[in-house]
Amino acid sequence: MKKRLFALLLSLVIVLSLAACGSKDSKDSKDAAADVDVKALADALKNGCDFKDNLAEIDSSVGLTRVLSIADTSIIEESAFYTNSSASAEEITVIKATSTENVKIVKAAFDVRISTQKAACADYLPDEIPKLDAAVEYTNGKYAVLVISKDSAKAEEIINEYFK
Repeated sequence: MKKRLFALLLSLVIVLSLAACGSKDSKDSKDAAADVDVKALADALKNGCDFKDNLAEIDSSVGLTRVLSIADTSIIEESAFYTNSSASAEEITVIKATSTENVKIVKAAFDVRISTQKAACADYLPDEIPKLDAAVEYTNGKYAVLVISKDSAKAEEIINEYFK
């Protein structure tokens, strides 16, 4: 288990390093998306999707550093996190990064989070794996959203409403 966690953390470091070295795209068609209220979107997802667990809001700094392992929190302008009680893999993360380049770092952190959760749930919560396989990862301009729930279609519908 320790080797697996070490490998996942090493993967995160590599992905973040590659993202930092990526080319800077000066034009992002979605960057001009309307300003989205991060907290309102997170609340809409919490209230509109079907979760078996009672999700609780956690402090953004805890969510960024402990849940997503993003050490440089200066790349984040605003964030909202709802997490589970350890009885499920369900969670909601909505982030507004400081740039579209930084969204790539957030997306990589989402990917590592899902992989880490799959590894953690494989033995003691195997019924959660389908939720992780169907996790909604959405990016638009400076925004990134991760929803792990049994109701992916509803999550996508709510997210699309906010980014019309």
